[in-house]
Order: sequence, then C-alpha cells, then structure tokens
Amino acid sequence: MTATVERPRLPHPAPQRRRSSQQLLVPGAAAAAWALAAGCVLLGLPVLLAWATDSRSGSGAAAALRTVGQLWLVAHGVGLSLATGPVHLTPLGLLAVPLLLLHRAGRHAARTSAVARGREATMLVLAMAVPYGLAAAVLAALATSPAVRPSTAQALLLGTLLGAAGSAAGVLRETELLDVTSVPARVRSLARATAVGTAVLLAGGALLAAASVTLHAGRVTSLATATHPGLLGGLALLLLGLALVPNAAVWGLAWCAGPGFAVGAGTSVGPWSATLGPVPDFPLLGALPSGPAPSWLGVAALLVPLAAGGLGGLVVARRLSGATLRHAALEGALVAPCLAAAVALLALLSGGPLGDGRLTAVGPSPWKAGLAVLAEALLPSVAAAVLGVHRSRR
Repeated sequence: MTATVERPRLPHPAPQRRRSSQQLLVPGAAAAAWALAAGCVLLGLPVLLAWATDSRSGSGAAAALRTVGQLWLVAHGVGLSLATGPVHLTPLGLLAVPLLLLHRAGRHAARTSAVARGREATMLVLAMAVPYGLAAAVLAALATSPAVRPSTAQALLLGTLLGAAGSAAGVLRETELLDVTSVPARVRSLARATAVGTAVLLAGGALLAAASVTLHAGRVTSLATATHPGLLGGLALLLLGLALVPNAAVWGLAWCAGPGFAVGAGTSVGPWSATLGPVPDFPLLGALPSGPAPSWLGVAALLVPLAAGGLGGLVVARRLSGATLRHAALEGALVAPCLAAAVALLALLSGGPLGDGRLTAVGPSPWKAGLAVLAEALLPSVAAAVLGVHRSRR
C-alpha cells in the first residue's frame, strides 16, 4: 500500500483593500491643521510678546492676532495691500518655516495611516493641501484690516501649492515610494550638477553680504538703535533680519554675476556702478555700499559664477567615463541653462515691491541675473566636462 500524504492547503493571503479617500481625509486634514497652528504659534509668538510688553501700543488683542495672521501669510508669499502700496517681498527664511512643518506633518500622517501605495500617497497629499489652502484663504479674510488687506486669491493658491509641496516631500520621505534609482542617470547627474553650482553661487552671495555687513557695521548698528526699539523690539528686528538673510544671499549672488539688484526704481547696486536714492531705515539695508566697488572686487566676484559652472561640469563628467569629447561638451553645456533657471527663480522669489513710487522695484531682475549666469557659466561648464572626460581616459 502506498500512503498518500496530503499537503495542507495554505490559505491565500487576502488582498490588501484599497482605502478610499474618505479614510485618508481625516488624518490629512488633521496634519494640515497641526502645521497651520504650529506655524501661527512659531511666527506669532514674537509679535504677541512685543504687543503684550509694549506700553506704548494702543492696539487691542484682535489687532495683534490679525498681525500674526498677516505675518503667517507673508511667510507663504501672499502679498499685502497697504496704504503705501502693495508689498510682495517674502523673507525666504520665513518661507522655510511652513515648508518644514508641512514636511513633518506629512511624514507623521503617512506613518500613522500606513500609506504603502502611490495612489494612497497622492490622496493623502491632496487631503492635506486642499484644507491647508482653504484655511489660508479663510485666514486672509480674517486678517484683513482697514490698513492691511491680504490677497485671498493668492492665499488660496499659494497655500495649496505650498501645502502640496511640503506634505508631498514628507509623505514620499516616510513611505520611500520615490525610487531615485528609477530616475535616468542623465537627469540625476544634471540635477546634482545644478545643485552643486547653485550652492556655490549662494555661498558666494552670502559671503559677500556678510562682508558688507561687517564693513558697514557702524551704520547697521545706528539704524537698529535709531528708533529705540527696546529689548523685544530689538529681538523682533533681529529675527526679521535673520529671515532676510537668504534674500541677501540671493542679492549678493546677483551682484557677483554682474547685474546686481535694485532698492527702488531707478537705482542699482552692482560691481561696476552703484546708484542709490533714499532707502528704508532697516538695519540690513545699512550694509548697502554708498559708491561703486573697486574694480578688482568686481573682477574677483566673477570667479563665483565661473567656479559654479566649472564644478557643475565636473559633476557631469563623472558620469561620462569613456564618452567622446564632443558628447562631454554637449552634456556640460546643459549645466549653464539649468543654473540660469535656478538663479532666475531665486531672484524672482527674493524680491518684490515694498509699496508704490520708488519702492515698486526691489531685488534683482530675474531675467538679467539668469542671463548673466548663463553667459558666465557656459564656457567653464563645457571646459570642465571635457577636461574631466579627457583625464578619465588616462
């Protein structure tokens, strides 16, 4: 007799059910509410402290809360309409606050919701971005006063966009759904080259801005103490100055590239000329040069965009081992337009009007700064890529 051994039948694993958008709506909306509340607290605490301790202030608590809402909106790039004109200059240091909070909220929401599919990640991002944008529009309506009127349409649009960008970064970071290795090697190499070149440009601009503040420290200090702001007022000025440090780095970048920047219509601050009129009595603006810079400094500043293009070309060359020199030159030539686009975007974000009249033009011109970087970085990026491939053949 032969014994028949029957194998036990293992149950098939039940397919994981797809969650509906309603199941992700609550955690997404809760994460968006946390990011909004945390942002209001972080940005509004100095304002509320200054209001509570300033005996000269005759404004009530409602006015102070409206100011907090207006500051939160400014951190998202929302323009304000004042009696003196529109204000659209965004301190880039403040812009980092909501993005970091949304990133953290997105990671937490993805972890608690056990998001594992791309469709679920998309639904969670939408569940965060849409309520965040709607809340920004509501906050813009509540923060409106006779003297300051935020743009509700801009609040809705920019709130939704920033909500999507910050939450998507957090969700993708937590779920690891974005496989970088699936991106074509050519795109990854060009992205790294652009990041390296942009970092060099920003480092050069920041170094120039820091040197100018140091050289004009007396003027900066006198402007900071001219209004006798007190302890908390001085702290508020310091925090605002720190929030504008990234803007100053971008303006310094534009100065190194050649076009420079404007502090009012008909003014220009660049390596070859400096034409200034009356400027606002803000401490950081005390670092502006009162005349043209030495010619040797302008020539030395051009080394920054040249170095950015050269380093970008070397990064591209690392992927081109064994390629022809002609192919290396073509690949290196792609670095300069990418750098120019990054610089133009940074220039656009770092400037904006500060009212009517003279202050309608503040900051670098995006197209001028981008075109200058394109012209200055093109040859070094091509030469560095060709040289890097040529050396790899040895």
